[in-house]
Amino acid sequence: MPTNQALREQIAQRLYQELGALAESAAKQLPVAADPGTDLADPDHSPDHLQQHLLALANAVLMNSPALFEGHVLQFSQQLGPAAITEQLAALRQALLLRFTVGEYVLVASILSAALVALSAPLAAALSPVAEAETKSPETTRFASLTADYLTLLLASDRTAAQRLLLAEAEAGTDVRDLYLHVLQPAQREVGTRWHRGEISVAEEHYCTAATAGVMAQLQPYFQRTPRNGRRLLAACVAGDLHTIGLQMVADFLEYDGWDVSYLGASTPLDSIRRMIADQGVSLVLTAASMPHHVPLLRELVEALRRDPATRHVRVMVGGRPFVYDADLWERTGADAWAASADEAVVEARKLFGK
Repeated sequence: MPTNQALREQIAQRLYQELGALAESAAKQLPVAADPGTDLADPDHSPDHLQQHLLALANAVLMNSPALFEGHVLQFSQQLGPAAITEQLAALRQALLLRFTVGEYVLVASILSAALVALSAPLAAALSPVAEAETKSPETTRFASLTADYLTLLLASDRTAAQRLLLAEAEAGTDVRDLYLHVLQPAQREVGTRWHRGEISVAEEHYCTAATAGVMAQLQPYFQRTPRNGRRLLAACVAGDLHTIGLQMVADFLEYDGWDVSYLGASTPLDSIRRMIADQGVSLVLTAASMPHHVPLLRELVEALRRDPATRHVRVMVGGRPFVYDADLWERTGADAWAASADEAVVEARKLFGK
């Protein structure tokens, strides 16, 4: 009989390997056939959605984190609504019952059940306790008007005016860290929320994100005016992760705190990260998971760094939304610390290096 961890790995591999077949089987269990070639097709019940649920389920099983799947489900419910998600999870449960052994089914069914319970909780609090806390902060209230103006300009496709608005604030003496935390971050969060709800298109979301990346690049010199601490960090997203805004914010805050930064950005191969750490004498690695399926890749990265004598000394800090869902998940990646925001990352880095 396999151990619990061996069983989890076995189930995760089956889910990865049988993704298409399981999604097809689940689609047949839905109230309306999910056949894009017929007039009866329901766009909310796309087979692609079912495959994404199965992928998230596999990652939750592998990382022993039901909360990881709950977070995925809650995000999707913003876009599709709780009723559609409930139907999809029921269909997946039936497909898994037909194809999995009793032991396998019991484990995955418990995760599906927990996600269904989470759907009945208040969405705003469940989706982002960090955002809820920020909404109540005095700083957020102070910058609310600036954030609204910035977001309005972005959604009007006036990137130039939006960037000038924040550059003028920086030139007038506003702390650029406040602009990051209380303007750019909530604006990007609102953009993401509107995309999930179908209020803006993928193209509009990409436009807003590119504009924010552009203004961050123009604000970069403000982060380099502080004294150096003699240490270097490397910041990179793992292979397949293209969401870099949050990681860039953390790297910039640590640069302000004195770190020299090697910023590699999106979708960086593991071997490239490891070689650069060894070549540049890096002390700290920053990486993040923007989606649940990136979490196992973070664990692979940490394990690879620990195996290599040239990199096993390096400290690793992780971040990203999946770690908000599960308070203990970061420890299961093998990382040394995690931070929910850029200012928290500065505090954690100081703890790691005794500053």
